[in-house]
Amino acid sequence: MELTTNTERDARVDEIRRCAIPVFAAQGYRRTSMADLAGAAGVSRPALYQYFDNRADLFRAAFQALLEDATDAALAALTGDGTIAERLDFYLQRLSADGYEALAATPFGGELMEAKHDFAAEVAEAALARARDGLCAFVDSNVDAPADVRRQVVDLLVLSPVGLKGDGPSPAVYRRRLTALASACAALLEAA
Repeated sequence: MELTTNTERDARVDEIRRCAIPVFAAQGYRRTSMADLAGAAGVSRPALYQYFDNRADLFRAAFQALLEDATDAALAALTGDGTIAERLDFYLQRLSADGYEALAATPFGGELMEAKHDFAAEVAEAALARARDGLCAFVDSNVDAPADVRRQVVDLLVLSPVGLKGDGPSPAVYRRRLTALASACAALLEAA
């Protein structure tokens, strides 16, 4: 019976955190109250506090859901069909560009990224570590290049996306930059 209760609780927590995502996107972090979040999840404010300590706790959980989904999609892209360059591009698009585009579509994108750094840095780091591990496994099992070249390419693929959006490009420009990065990294792997 306790297993069912824990499973039901976990499902409810996941539902609440996913209901919070569009509220934070529409209102920003600062303008979103626990009452707003409770209303979106269809629970009372006191009930919401049974699952989350405060707004920052719920924001962290909601951001974690987004990052988990992006990481899952990125890793799945590596297992699809296509050349190494295409699969690396699909990986980068799912891991980084999709979220960048979604944030660019809201007037609160900058504020949400600031809140991510304030309240969800550790979940972002964990998601990136999982994405990196999956990328390493993909490169190791699909590319016949020296190990040091494979690690250097993985470093480029993991670290470069941050710099490629440093000047605040449009989502379309950012996507093109990621495609160029994937192509360049695939060429490095093939040349080694």
